Amino acid sequence: MAQVKEKSSKDKLICATIELMSARGFESMGIHSILESADVSKSNFYYHFKSKEELCAAALESMFEQFFGEFLDPILQDTSLSPRSRLEKLFDIAYDKMESGACQTGCPFVNLATETGDVVPTFRKMMNRFFSKYRKKLADCYQEGVQKGEFRSDITPSTAALTILAGINGIAVLTKVQKNPLLIRELGQTTLFLLGKSRVS
Repeated sequence: MAQVKEKSSKDKLICATIELMSARGFESMGIHSILESADVSKSNFYYHFKSKEELCAAALESMFEQFFGEFLDPILQDTSLSPRSRLEKLFDIAYDKMESGACQTGCPFVNLATETGDVVPTFRKMMNRFFSKYRKKLADCYQEGVQKGEFRSDITPSTAALTILAGINGIAVLTKVQKNPLLIRELGQTTLFLLGKSRVS
């Protein structure tokens, strides 16, 4: 039986930072709380990173890879599903995640963009890259749906993608406030209905 490789101190710091950023945000996450959560010494922290900002940038890169590689791409590139079904699945998974987290955790990308966008230029550039890539992948899925007659052709794929992206991230805030994950499903159904191709000839 193969042994499970223990995480390095660097990986532990990155994992702890991802968890804390998702739950608390950037400003409320002190170095001490990161060290405590990661069970890593202060000297180990400064061996790998010069500052909290540098650690957060590394955590964001890790989150980017995980988000696209393990979450978004497997959904939007699943050719066994229609483009509409892929987007429905996206909303369903967002609902499951919010419900399992008791409506406490939001999107760390949105949290960080809102909290530090005007303060840490590096983060703003990273957030812009993330959301631009996210929007492009949604637009590609929508375009495929247009070609297959599932979605309206009088709305550009880029605009449709922006609508979906803004809706998903906006509803996450409302869901946390009202403690009602069903809002996500309501948004998904309404959004896909409005973007769907009219059945009236």
